[in-house]
Amino acid sequence: MDYQVEVDFAPIYECVSSLTAFFTKQNHGAIDGGKTWVREVQDLFAPVTLHKMRETYKLLGDFSLSPFIWSCPGARTSAAFLDWFEGLSTGQLFDISADCGQTVPSNLPELRNLASEMLREWDLRYFSRTDPAIVEGLEQAALSLKPRVNETNGMGVYEQATGGMRLYPNDTLRRAVLIPQYHSRPLVTSSIFETIIFTSYSCDIFPPAEGYPAPRLLRITRALSDETRLRILRLLTRKQMTFTEIVRKIALSKSTIHYHLIALRAAGLVIVHIRAKGDDYKSVEYSLRREALDDLPLRIGGYLGPDEIK
Repeated sequence: MDYQVEVDFAPIYECVSSLTAFFTKQNHGAIDGGKTWVREVQDLFAPVTLHKMRETYKLLGDFSLSPFIWSCPGARTSAAFLDWFEGLSTGQLFDISADCGQTVPSNLPELRNLASEMLREWDLRYFSRTDPAIVEGLEQAALSLKPRVNETNGMGVYEQATGGMRLYPNDTLRRAVLIPQYHSRPLVTSSIFETIIFTSYSCDIFPPAEGYPAPRLLRITRALSDETRLRILRLLTRKQMTFTEIVRKIALSKSTIHYHLIALRAAGLVIVHIRAKGDDYKSVEYSLRREALDDLPLRIGGYLGPDEIK
């Protein structure tokens, strides 16, 4: 059964995404903002406040706010969403969670309270101070993608927007929601439930400075400049491979291969084939995404400009 692809955006999505980018330490080296951005954000918080928020983030674990943001009516600014979220009864919290087909945690009201308190602090100290052009750019990105979703094959639009994630249908998946995000660039992240998947895809909101290459061009040229990544791509020209198979063939540690696959995915050089295994999407294989390589000469030529040597 095919699933429906939709596009959604609200400021609260990016508020949550920026918080996740900050507290997911293992991704700091992979996001465009990097450790410089992390240090800048740290300076906005008192150490004791930051420690408390970090402990709260750990307690929340895999708890996802996406189903609640999706269900929230009206304006979904950070403040408006949190007011609505905090006002939900225990029954309403459980109903929204159950609608997604997820196993509802027994301490859901407690998780709601922890998440809400942390997000209010985050919004006050950081997100409310970010450049309004970020939210405006993400809103525009969502608006520009919606017609393509409505007019063409949704699965293909999902793959293109995510730079190579190919999500295969199953008997329970009904909807895949695409959400543009800025703070976690160039990563693509998903909250996966039985009937719906929320996928935050990377958007480069601001154009490069005069004379500088676009981030997308930088990612692909950097990805191709590494010997190990070239070896991985060569393997993937022959067949789809699992992560374990790649590790075995390249003979490097899992953490090293994981790092290289992040770079290749960020550059749009691999297709990530995602299939359901039982009730969850955990069967993942990789293959070469040739269209990214085919576009490279045009991108480089566009950056270098016309040959004016006489």
